[in-house]
Amino acid sequence: MLDLFISTYLVFVKPDTLNRSLVAKEVKSMTVYSPEVIRHILIGLGYLAPEIDPKPDLTKFAPWKRNNNSLTDDPTEEAIKKFQKQYSQKLLVDGNANSETRTVMEDTVQGLQNRLKFHGFATNAEIPPDKAFYGPATYLAVKKFQKSQGLTENGIATIEQRQILQQSSLTNKPQPQPQSQLKLIDLWLQFKKNPQNPSYIAALNNLQQNIPKDVLYKLTNKWRGTNDQNPEIVKLTNVFTYYDDNNQNNRDALTYLQSQMTPVISQAFLSLWNKK
Repeated sequence: MLDLFISTYLVFVKPDTLNRSLVAKEVKSMTVYSPEVIRHILIGLGYLAPEIDPKPDLTKFAPWKRNNNSLTDDPTEEAIKKFQKQYSQKLLVDGNANSETRTVMEDTVQGLQNRLKFHGFATNAEIPPDKAFYGPATYLAVKKFQKSQGLTENGIATIEQRQILQQSSLTNKPQPQPQSQLKLIDLWLQFKKNPQNPSYIAALNNLQQNIPKDVLYKLTNKWRGTNDQNPEIVKLTNVFTYYDDNNQNNRDALTYLQSQMTPVISQAFLSLWNKK
């Protein structure tokens, strides 16, 4: 069981906008190893699937849903293992966020923040040196980096993106992203007009195979309004067939599915969807 401790820290708010809200500078201290902070680091580094917080506290956290429960649920343990596997020379891959794992997490976040500042996406005023906290300032800096590279702007710095930041210089290449900006609700309207279209069915079946199981579990629970640990996964063809835009659970499920589609997955999906 982790010894969890939380230090008091000060938050300084600067006038900036994220969904028309005040955005905080990064916290001044990072001796915080609560489960919610660890979950935010895992989400921010691309190991744990995010959930958008309907009422995020943007003076402290990126806008991801989080909780302070023990880190023993299956998705969190699997996320910790994924992180540990990428640093297996230093860490035992056991799903336990012990002191060694937390230290490497902190080093990884600090390294990310340093590269973001090196390339001009953040300042020391916004992210004080050596403060390994994946809060709103880091989230916004990652989004600026992603925009400059034509990547999906979700504030999540995967290991592939962290490797790009290791380059001595970056090519500014903002690109239109029709694939990553797809609107599933628009595709549902197309599907509704022609539900037997073999291209639509093939695209949805392929998407079902490429979405991680933990994402499909969450999608299923959102669709059904349940919170089962191991639900019978809903078929995406059924989601499109029975989707009701007046049903809040249905809308939440479709929004969540779209948030989990990477550019690569979106591109493959649309390629099949539009196939004649």
